[in-house]
Amino acid sequence: MSLETKTEVHETLQWFVKQAPTIKQLFTEDVDISITDGETVIEQLLSKEIAVQSSKGRKLESHEPIMEVIRTNKVKTVNVPAELYGDPFQAMIVPIHGDRGEVIGAIAVSKSTKNQSKLLQVAEHFAASSEEISASTEQLAESASEFSTYIKHLTEAQSEMSMQVENTTKILEMINSVAKNTRILGFNAGIEAARSGEYGRGFSVVAKEITKLADQSADSVNEIRNLLDQLKVKVSQVATIVKETLEIADNQTSSINEISQTIQHLTDFAEEIEDMAKKL
Repeated sequence: MSLETKTEVHETLQWFVKQAPTIKQLFTEDVDISITDGETVIEQLLSKEIAVQSSKGRKLESHEPIMEVIRTNKVKTVNVPAELYGDPFQAMIVPIHGDRGEVIGAIAVSKSTKNQSKLLQVAEHFAASSEEISASTEQLAESASEFSTYIKHLTEAQSEMSMQVENTTKILEMINSVAKNTRILGFNAGIEAARSGEYGRGFSVVAKEITKLADQSADSVNEIRNLLDQLKVKVSQVATIVKETLEIADNQTSSINEISQTIQHLTDFAEEIEDMAKKL
């Protein structure tokens, strides 16, 4: 559609200029209202939230978005970064039509996106932090799981040790029984040697050595048994510590998994906030 050009302001544009304060009040935010004809900004109500100076009376340049809206007769939304005016803002530009449907100008409503930008930055930071915490928690969970597995292996080793101590005790009982029988054998051999007189003297020496060996074996068995009794006490103490440690490890693993799930929920929530902030 062709643009109507007049030396005087079109009555429709005059109506928009007159109603600009009312239009401004329709928004809950403090917005900037700009109204143009096909060449010039004919009215502008500034916003305290956007650091721009009034451009009322300024001639429009051909490359401006508002001129694009007038040429194409299409609504356009423009996001202006903070680098240009100090504050970021978003402008929605709508063409204004005359009585015959021709484009006679445009109205632009601009709102500050400073809070949205801050929210987006916070959301992005929160999302990044949540991901880092989630990764650290997962590593901690893996370490806790590995520690729990190690403790379980230690428990198995302790059980095997207890069984070996019991088996050693049984062997000592057998040795002690042999020692007793050997002592009896040596005693009997000494009696027979005494009966044999001169002929049993050499056999008597052997009998004494057998008895001596039996006594030494019995003494060694007693010493080893005492050591095993002490070892049993230590193994029992280790078993108690391992059991308690295993319970703690299992509880830690369970707690870390719960924390990991919570952190994951927070990460998902942060990503949702980030997406919502981008759409504001």
